[in-house]
Amino acid sequence: MPNALEQLRRIRAKNAPEPPDVPEKPKMSLQEALGVFGYTEFRPGQKEVIQAVLNGSDGVLAVFPTGYGKSLVYQIPSLMSDKLTLVVSPLIALMKDQVDALQKLGVNAILINSTLSEQETKVALAEVASGGVTALYVSPERFGNAQFAKSIEKLDIDILAVDEAHCISRWGHDFRPAYAQLGGVIERLNPRQVVALTATATAKVRDDICQILGIAEAEKFVRGVYRPNLCLAALHSTGKTRAYDIAAVVTEHRKLGSDTGIIYTATRKEAEAICSFLKSKGVEATFYHAGLSPAVRTEIQNQWAQEGGTIVATCAFGMGIDKADVRFVVHSGLSQSIEDWYQEIGRAGRDGKESLCITFYDYADDYRTQMFLIDLTNPSGRDIESFWKWMRGEAAKLVKDGEKAVELKMTQKVMSVASDCVNVGGCIAFLKKKGLVKTLGRGRYQVATVGEFDASDVDVLRQERIDKLNQVVNFYRSKDCRAASVCAYFGDDTFEGQCGVCDNCSG
Repeated sequence: MPNALEQLRRIRAKNAPEPPDVPEKPKMSLQEALGVFGYTEFRPGQKEVIQAVLNGSDGVLAVFPTGYGKSLVYQIPSLMSDKLTLVVSPLIALMKDQVDALQKLGVNAILINSTLSEQETKVALAEVASGGVTALYVSPERFGNAQFAKSIEKLDIDILAVDEAHCISRWGHDFRPAYAQLGGVIERLNPRQVVALTATATAKVRDDICQILGIAEAEKFVRGVYRPNLCLAALHSTGKTRAYDIAAVVTEHRKLGSDTGIIYTATRKEAEAICSFLKSKGVEATFYHAGLSPAVRTEIQNQWAQEGGTIVATCAFGMGIDKADVRFVVHSGLSQSIEDWYQEIGRAGRDGKESLCITFYDYADDYRTQMFLIDLTNPSGRDIESFWKWMRGEAAKLVKDGEKAVELKMTQKVMSVASDCVNVGGCIAFLKKKGLVKTLGRGRYQVATVGEFDASDVDVLRQERIDKLNQVVNFYRSKDCRAASVCAYFGDDTFEGQCGVCDNCSG
């Protein structure tokens, strides 16, 4: 028999007036949603990808070029459903730009990253938990925070979007270990839909992305690789004449009143040297590389984004650049891969106007430079094993009472002589990733006295980088249409024939 409280609830429920009819929120059409973002037409391929997301297929992978509107693939479905979309993005600046843009459109989007205090993070999570947030942006590293992971697992996530998804695959470029953990994150969160997006992914990388994310049966779309407003060229230019060739490109664009462009170099030293040469010829230019402080780099990038001009940079000048009127992208020397090259030329001509993407290279010198960089970052498995055997031996001499780690004091220069190893830095970098070595300070390293590692995949990855470099060489030397070759490389079958404007087509 029900108690008095239960009886009272039943009486109230029975006598309560009928709730008023609340009209349902009118459903937004695809075209209306597109209009919210200020567009009147979808770009080729955009609509079918968005439709696949709305239909709730078993995952979606979209490969769209830089500046093609990849974010609309998850933003429009999110806007139409009014449910939570969780976006994994690699850069704080990139997150902030997207969140700011969405908020201006009236979309309740927020971000949680290292710029927020502990209290601000708690408030943001509470807001998300209340159901009032449409889009939440986080970095992949954020899932390593136990408190955040616990809070996020309670949410009902409609779409989990992974931006710059090529960072997941070791066979791609810009690999980030935190991205590789996203498969486990997705399994715990169990979103309705997983969407992966990138500008550069070969068939091998696409398969790797889907396998790691647990969407092996995903619908895959490769669209827009061919951009008709970009004129592609690769010309032989020796080290002695290259600075003059680059200066000629910049000067010609300045005469046309459009000197906003990027010159990419392989090394910091070359970036500074070319910048200095341009200035000596009366061309205003700025250099940018990872050797500058974060504050200086931010200042340079912001000034260039607002005022334009010519910037000479290493690959550190990368993701997060969104300037519409870049009229030229020049590469001084060989790129590390076709993916890197394509990602960088993708910053040109986002306004749809004609832009030049030209590479000046000398096979012998530039190949030697790139192989040096590969040796620096990808030592052979044999070198790593040999160096680790020596380093472990040195650490063993200092062990007391079964210590699991000891401090080794020695500069890399001394280590190089003592261990007979050319690439000490590369070996240490690898061992740090394996958790066997930790840098404590200049010339001070913490070395594990227990634990082993498997270097079986080291040579495979090294050879993969060499193979990619050779693909770049073959691409530059080829007499085929540049645009057709790039489309074939990335698997975009929507372009046929010849572009008619690249150096090979036009002569």
